[in-house]
Amino acid sequence: MKTYIIYLAAGNSRRFKEDKLHVLFKGRELYLYGIDTLKQLLKYRNDIEIIIVSNTIDIQEECIYSYKSPLSEKGISYSIKAALDHINQQDDYQMMFMVADQPYLSYQTLNKMIDTFNQSSYSICSLMFKDRVGNPVIFSKEYFNELYSLKEDQGGRTIVNKYPQECFYFIIENEKELYDIDYQSDLQKLIKEEEYD
Repeated sequence: MKTYIIYLAAGNSRRFKEDKLHVLFKGRELYLYGIDTLKQLLKYRNDIEIIIVSNTIDIQEECIYSYKSPLSEKGISYSIKAALDHINQQDDYQMMFMVADQPYLSYQTLNKMIDTFNQSSYSICSLMFKDRVGNPVIFSKEYFNELYSLKEDQGGRTIVNKYPQECFYFIIENEKELYDIDYQSDLQKLIKEEEYD
């Protein structure tokens, strides 16, 4: 079973008020944390292909391909479609959607999440800490058309909420892995936490 990991990095950062993917966190651009996590994962798996959707990041390496999303300013659904256009539907595959603003997400978690989902009978999988759900989310290929039909700012969570009985929640023990940076205040909070750690 092939897993297409779709790294969504084409958003407008409307809530952040500037291009957050290239903002510095601990001296490095924010988007690089997720890229490094995926490169680590590639060392352990030969059943994944990474699709980066971004208008500012261009990486073309073995199993990692960047594509632009010219309509991304209209909403996340356009970035999802831009990624789905590059999936080989002849494959036996599933799709994992990952966002580019979760700097603490580990490759170990992604690795276990894929394996656990593959051994389950569920068709959707979402990361979860206690009662808080977040990204990444995995969808089996049967949801391709519904994902492609999302409108404007509808994301994959729309489908998760539509089929709650189909969703397996992969529980993590480190809440920080779910942290994402939507607002400037989120970034400042993480910087402060780093100072106290």
